[in-house]
Amino acid sequence: MGFLSKVPLKYRIIVEILIIAILFGAFYYFMYQPRVEKITRLKQEYDSLSLKVSRLKPIALSYDKFKKEVELLNEQFEMVVQVLPDAKSYNVLYNELVGLAEKNGIKVTLFQPAGETRINNFHSAVNFNMNIEAGYAELINYLYRINFLDKIINLKSMQIQSRKSEDGRILLNVNAAMNSYMFNVTGN
Repeated sequence: MGFLSKVPLKYRIIVEILIIAILFGAFYYFMYQPRVEKITRLKQEYDSLSLKVSRLKPIALSYDKFKKEVELLNEQFEMVVQVLPDAKSYNVLYNELVGLAEKNGIKVTLFQPAGETRINNFHSAVNFNMNIEAGYAELINYLYRINFLDKIINLKSMQIQSRKSEDGRILLNVNAAMNSYMFNVTGN
């Protein structure tokens, strides 16, 4: 300690600041700078590799993906075709509704088309009226089972009047306004 006590304070502070500056410089040169350079190099390699990978995507894989998407679209379109009849097969809707009613013990007294409403170039709404006679349980069962038909059927309104049958049972006279959908015929 004797040597340091003889050096003036001003020179000691300058030497200490120089030592600290040398330590910072050595840390920057030996530790910090190589890490920054390595990180920069790794970023450049990553960018280069990602560019190479994006260029290497084979056309065959893209075609297979496209082919699968087209197959999926075709399957979905086939499902829509089953749900939306065209004008030629619209009688299938009549057969399904009346057939379902008869299976459930319901008497259909009227099935009357009530016009078409064009929705867009793709499909139209087809309105129809149905008059049926049924017991309460049969009516509820019929309305429930309409949901499971292959066609889309919407019940828009329903008027119910009750009457007694000849055997004393209560029958419901139901006047129902319904609609479904169909493909537009080309040329409309």
